[in-house]
Amino acid sequence: MAKAKPTDNAKTNKVNKAEAIRQTAKALGKNARRRDVVAALKEKGILVSGPQDSMTLRAGRLRRKGRRSKANAGVKRAADSSPVSRAEQIRRTARELGKRVRPRDIIAKLRDAGVEVSSTLVSKTLFAAGFRRRRRGKRIAAAKAARSAAQNGLNLDALIAAKVLLQKAGSMKDAEEAIRAIKKLG
Repeated sequence: MAKAKPTDNAKTNKVNKAEAIRQTAKALGKNARRRDVVAALKEKGILVSGPQDSMTLRAGRLRRKGRRSKANAGVKRAADSSPVSRAEQIRRTARELGKRVRPRDIIAKLRDAGVEVSSTLVSKTLFAAGFRRRRRGKRIAAAKAARSAAQNGLNLDALIAAKVLLQKAGSMKDAEEAIRAIKKLG
């Protein structure tokens, strides 16, 4: 579809729909919603479709602020309920309860105070605040070491004995010499 030339509109004093959308959006201000623009144009007798006005507004960089995310849709704003966020309340409660704090203890204490929080939020906030640490790393590393040693024909006792030998010998070179000496004897 060919666009109308600006000279054609200047001669007839007509405004095309895209220009009418841009002018109406500017007149309504920054916080104008798409449906407000469509309603204002309808009052002037100009019918526009939803995709047409949203594409024109996007192309003209007349974007409005997006909606709040769905995660926060049911949550009261901090200014409405209290000046402290839920995450901050979780951190404060954790400090009050001490070092070994469980999410269910925090949930119960905050419920008594009238604040509803999920266990996921509590766990993630505690981890981010440094109250919890990951514990899986050592177990996984030990399991991998045991598996690789078993594949090489070594068991854990043999590895521990080799480590003791290295400590007694002082260096890898001295340990290798000791092993060669044992081979000569055996």
